Amino acid sequence: MKESEAKQILKSFVEPYRDASSSIIPETIIGWRFGNTGDDVICDWTGIICDDDATIIGLDLEDGVWIEFLLGYTTPMAQSYTNKQQPHRELLDEKDDAPIPSSNGPFLPSSLGKLTSLQIIKLSSNQIQGTIPKEITKLPNLEIFEVRSNNLSGTFPHLYSEKIQVFDISKNRFSGTLPEDLFAHPSFGPGTASYLQSLIKFDVSHNLLSGTIPLNGKSATYYTAKKHEMALQNLKFFDIGFNSFSGTIPNNFGTLESLTELFLEHNKLIGTIPKSLYRGSGIGSNPLPLKQLYLQQNDLSGTLPSGLSQLLNLKELYVDGNKLTGDIPDVLCRKELNNAFLNDTKAALRCDGISCPANSKSNEGVAPCMLCPDDGGFNRYLGRHGNECKQPMNEVEILDLFFERFHGEDWLDPSYAWERGSAVCQRKGVGCDQAGNAVNITLSGLGLRGSLPTELGALTSLQVFNVSNNYITGFLPSDFRFANITHFDVSGNSLSGHVPILLCIKDGINNNGIGPPDVDFELLYSCDNIVCSRGSYSSIGRASVADSITCLPCFDDFSMYLGRNECTDFQIFGHQIRRDDALAKVKKAIPYIAILGTLSFFILKRLRRKTYLVHFDSSELSSTRNLALRQFSSNSFDEFEDDAEEYYSDDDWTAAASEGDTHKLGFSRKKSEMIVLRGLS
Repeated sequence: MKESEAKQILKSFVEPYRDASSSIIPETIIGWRFGNTGDDVICDWTGIICDDDATIIGLDLEDGVWIEFLLGYTTPMAQSYTNKQQPHRELLDEKDDAPIPSSNGPFLPSSLGKLTSLQIIKLSSNQIQGTIPKEITKLPNLEIFEVRSNNLSGTFPHLYSEKIQVFDISKNRFSGTLPEDLFAHPSFGPGTASYLQSLIKFDVSHNLLSGTIPLNGKSATYYTAKKHEMALQNLKFFDIGFNSFSGTIPNNFGTLESLTELFLEHNKLIGTIPKSLYRGSGIGSNPLPLKQLYLQQNDLSGTLPSGLSQLLNLKELYVDGNKLTGDIPDVLCRKELNNAFLNDTKAALRCDGISCPANSKSNEGVAPCMLCPDDGGFNRYLGRHGNECKQPMNEVEILDLFFERFHGEDWLDPSYAWERGSAVCQRKGVGCDQAGNAVNITLSGLGLRGSLPTELGALTSLQVFNVSNNYITGFLPSDFRFANITHFDVSGNSLSGHVPILLCIKDGINNNGIGPPDVDFELLYSCDNIVCSRGSYSSIGRASVADSITCLPCFDDFSMYLGRNECTDFQIFGHQIRRDDALAKVKKAIPYIAILGTLSFFILKRLRRKTYLVHFDSSELSSTRNLALRQFSSNSFDEFEDDAEEYYSDDDWTAAASEGDTHKLGFSRKKSEMIVLRGLS
C-alpha cells in the first residue's frame, strides 16, 4: 500500500472530530498533521509501528493518546472503579489503571480494515464508543487486539485472525453471551474462534456479558485429520470477572496446561470448586501452574478443597463472598497465600488471608476479621462481606421478609395478605407441625413477583415448598439444601441459571435418590428431579422416576427458564418445530400459496372446459360408432383421443366443428371421464 493511501486511512481517525490540519497536536507528537508540508514519514509517526519493509503492522494509541493528543479532548474521564468494586486487585496495576468509559468519545473507523497488514491494535483508554466494525474483525494478521477501558458496545466480537495472542475487550459495555462453540472444534459451529492455538491472553472482564462459560463438551479439545491436539495450550491469562456469567466452573479448565492467571470473580457461578483446577485433566493430569485464582463474590457452594494446596505456584487465592461452608484447610493456610495484599502478616497463618471464618464480619471477606456472637449456625458461610454482625432471623421474621420480597400486598387473592409479625401458623398458605414450626408453604398461582430469599434455607423444618405458576425471577438458591424439604415445586416461573449441584445430590427432595434398584443412578440423582433445566420441560416442571416423567427438549421463547411445565413448540415426524417460527414461515408463504392456488384453479378450469369435435365420413359411421361405444364403456379418454387424431389433426378440429356436418362426435375431459356431448346421427 502506498504511503498516501495509508495516510488517507489514518486521516479517518481525526477528520470527523477536528480539522485534519489542526495545530492542536502537541509538539511531542510526531506526524498526524495532515496537509502540512514537510510532514514526517508515516513510519515515524507516534503510535505507528512498521516492519523492515516500511509496511504498517501496528497501531498503538492506547492510554488516551488518540483522545487527548490527536483530538485534543479535555473532557474528564469517568471515575475509576473503587476498591470496594475491585477487591484484591491492587497488585494488578495493568488491570486497575483504566477508568470507566464515558460516552462522548470517537468511533472506530471501518476504513482501518483496509490496513490488512496490521498485527497490533492497541487503543485502550480512549473513550471509544459504538461497536467494532466488521471490517476490523476480519483483519487476517491480527496478533494483539487491545481496546479495554472504552465505551464500546454490542455483542461479543468474532475475530477472524488465526494469529491472535492477546484479546482484551475488558471494561467496556459488551453484552449478550459468549458463543457456545467459541472454544470448540471449528466443525462444531460457526462461532468457533480462529485463534485457539495461538491465544495467550483472553480478557472480557467488566462488561455486561452473561450466559455460561463456553468450555464444556468438546470445548478446548481440537481434533485434526492426523492427530488429536488440545486447544488453548498457550493460554496463560483468562479473565471474565465482573460480568453476569452463570452455571458451574467448567472442568475443562483443567486441560489448559499453561494457565497461570484465572479470574472468575463477581459473577453468578454456582456449584462446587472443581477438582480439575488442581488435579488437571486429560493426558498426564498434572496440576495447573496457577499463580492467581480469583473466585470471590459468586454463589459457589460446598467446602474449600484442600487439594488446592497441590497448586505449587499459587500466590493468590480469594474465595470470599460465596456460600462455602466448613473451615479453611490447614494445608492452605501454611502456604501463606495473599501475603502481598495483607497488612497483617500473621493473617495468613490464621487462614484469615484466604477467607474470614463463618459467623464473622469483615469489609471484604478477608483479614481483618472479627468474630460475631454465636448465632446457632445462621451465618454459616465463609468470607461474608459487611461491617456488622448479621443477626439471626426467626421464622416470623423470615416469613415477613418473604411477604415483603414477593410484594404480598399485590397477591391475586387478598385473603392471603399476611399481617406483619403475625404467628407463623395464622398465615394462609402456611402449614405447621405441633411445635408451631412451618412445614408447608403453598402459594401457587398467586402472582408472586421477586426473587427467592436465601433465608428460606433457615426454615429447617420445612417439608413442602410450592410456589409454582407465579412470576418469580432470579436464581435458585442452594440454601434450600439446609431445609428438610421432600416436595419442592417452583415450576411455571421465570427462574434463570442452573440448579445448584448440592440440591441435585440432596436425598429425599422430590424423591431424589429414591427408586427401584434397576434404575440408572444418574436418573435417581438428577438435577431434573429438582426442576427441569433450561431448554426442557415436563407437565410438572421436573422429572419423576416413580411416575416415569422426564424433562423433554423445548426451544420456545421461554426456554431460558428453569422448571417449564408447558412448551409452545410442536413436533413433526419426531423433529421439534418452534411454533412461532412455523407461524412466521407460514405467514411469509401466504402470498406465494395464494398465487399458486389461483394458477392451479384456472389451469384445472380450462382443462375441464376443453372440448374436442371430430368429423367422420358417413361411410365410416358404423365402425366409428363402435369405436365410440367401446371407448365410452372403458372410460379411457386418452386412447380414444389417439384414434381420433387419425382423422383430423389439432388444427382441423375447429374447422370440422364449424362445417355443420351432422356426423359429429363431441367429448370433453372431466375428472378423467369421457362424456358424450352430442351423439352420432
